[in-house]
Amino acid sequence: MNIQFRETKALWEGALEQPAVTFRSTETVLASIGEPFQWADGEMLGGTWKPPVGGNRFYLVQLAFTLSPRGNIKVTSVDFNLTLGRQGDKKAVVFDAFPLEHTIEQKNAITLGVGADFKLSPLVEASIGKADITVDFGYVVPVIRTEGLQSPKFAWRFTEHAKYPLTGSKRMCAVICLPPEMKTALATFELTVNAEGRFGPIRVSTPELEQDRLRWVVGEK
Repeated sequence: MNIQFRETKALWEGALEQPAVTFRSTETVLASIGEPFQWADGEMLGGTWKPPVGGNRFYLVQLAFTLSPRGNIKVTSVDFNLTLGRQGDKKAVVFDAFPLEHTIEQKNAITLGVGADFKLSPLVEASIGKADITVDFGYVVPVIRTEGLQSPKFAWRFTEHAKYPLTGSKRMCAVICLPPEMKTALATFELTVNAEGRFGPIRVSTPELEQDRLRWVVGEK
């Protein structure tokens, strides 16, 4: 099965806001977070696939955001955070994600392989035709690190690169693991941007009052 990123509508879009306690500049960053799209484990691996021992379920989720700075602003770093809600003592986790870390320029488009263990790994050209599931990911922003693998809270942290500014659209994907008897998990997204403006550094993020628009359900609908 070959998986390609889908064009989806915006889950949220608007101006990122500064904390109320800081001086509010007229310079800002417009942003949007794309509505995620998911593929269930059985959908990817076919009708003969059976859940692993223990009954965990896995979902491949595509994620994206777009930044459009306004005014004399240079974005220096971006944090995209994904938090999965608990249900009693049950918790979903980010089992795997891509990209995890990149510190050099990625010049060529990337194809990911998804194995029966639901791990994501870039494929070389010779092995693409041999993989059961492939994901056409596209290009990767050069400087990325992550935190929170195998936990309910996960973050991609993007840092500025001299050649590629932190503007426009960025793509990520994650494999979400749901434990038995947990059919869905509520995902909450947060986008935080650090930038340099005319009057010094500014920090803006998705508005706290719009949290309801920044949530999305992973799992059986």
